[in-house]
Amino acid sequence: QNMHADPKGKMNKCADCHDVHALEPKVDTCQTCHDTTDPTTIRKTDVDYDGDGNVTEGIKGEVDTLAEALYAQIQTYAAANGGAIEYKATAYPYFYGADGKAYATWTPRLVKAAFNYQYSQKDPGVYVHNNKYIIQILIDSIEDLGGNVTTYTRPEVPAPAQ
Repeated sequence: QNMHADPKGKMNKCADCHDVHALEPKVDTCQTCHDTTDPTTIRKTDVDYDGDGNVTEGIKGEVDTLAEALYAQIQTYAAANGGAIEYKATAYPYFYGADGKAYATWTPRLVKAAFNYQYSQKDPGVYVHNNKYIIQILIDSIEDLGGNVTTYTRPEVPAPAQ
């Protein structure tokens, strides 16, 4: 459950933010609290998660930069551990080798990172639905593949209530 807007979950149901028939976001509801109908520009923190120095871009920009960094790290790791890899968002099985066939030389780390990257790409609203979680898994995946994460800031997430 997404406890968006306040800890009590003022906007906590899918139907609060999406048309129940078309599933399109009700962007007009964003304006109530955020002074915009463009959710890609919303940012409620001055933390620079992606380390690019820009704390005025929407949180979507932070997620996009980290996803690009993970994809680059996936390519670097794959090249060193089995061969070139390419992601094709519209062509199942999504990850392909240099021969144009499904990527075949997976390692457990690469599978986890590829899954997390795919998750970041297939939910177009991931930056709204659970931005702290996606930022965490992108940074953690980069680190797990041996990438340098010293310029990134991992979000602090409060412990669940007991």
